[in-house]
Amino acid sequence: MECTFCPGNQATCHLSKLVNSKSIDVHVCEKCIPQLSQKDLVDFDVWASVSKLATSKGKEDPAAAVENEIKEISAKSLLIPSPTPAISNRCPTCGFTSEDVRKTGRLGCGDCYVVFAGLLQDVLNDCQKGIRHAGKVPQTFRKPSRKRLQEDLNSAVGKEQFEEAARLRDELSKIGEEG
Repeated sequence: MECTFCPGNQATCHLSKLVNSKSIDVHVCEKCIPQLSQKDLVDFDVWASVSKLATSKGKEDPAAAVENEIKEISAKSLLIPSPTPAISNRCPTCGFTSEDVRKTGRLGCGDCYVVFAGLLQDVLNDCQKGIRHAGKVPQTFRKPSRKRLQEDLNSAVGKEQFEEAARLRDELSKIGEEG
C-alpha cells in the first residue's frame, strides 16, 4: 500500500476510522510516522496528528471531508424542526430559547414544557402514542391481588409468622370491603 502523504513510498502503518458507516483509511510510511509527533500515549489523538501531518505536507485532511458530511447529515436529521417566528420563545425560568431546544434536543427546566408546547407537540406525537404521559405504576406501589394475598397469608400461617398473617388478613378484608 502506498503512503497517503508521500506517493511512491511504501506504507507500514495503516489507520482506519469508521464514522457513521463511512470509512477513513490512512496509510503512513516510515518517513511520515515520526511526524505524527506521538509523545504521550495516554492522551494521544492519532486523528489530530494525521490532520497536522496532512497540513504540513500540503495535502487534504482525510478525516475532514467525512466529518463535514456527517455534520451536514446530523443537522438535517434533527427530530425537532427549525423554529418558526411564532414559536421562537424564551423560557422565563431558565432562559432557554427554541433554538437551544432544537440544537440540544433537551429542555432547560420543567417550565420549558409549557413554553415550548407548540414545538414539542409534533415531536412527541411522532415518538410516542400521545402528548400526555400515561406511564406505568412501579411494582412496589401496585396493590397485590386477592389471590396473591391469600397465598402469602397461608404461607405466613404455615411458618407461624402470626403478625404478618394478621396484617395480610386485614389487607384481604379491606379488599373485600372495597369490592
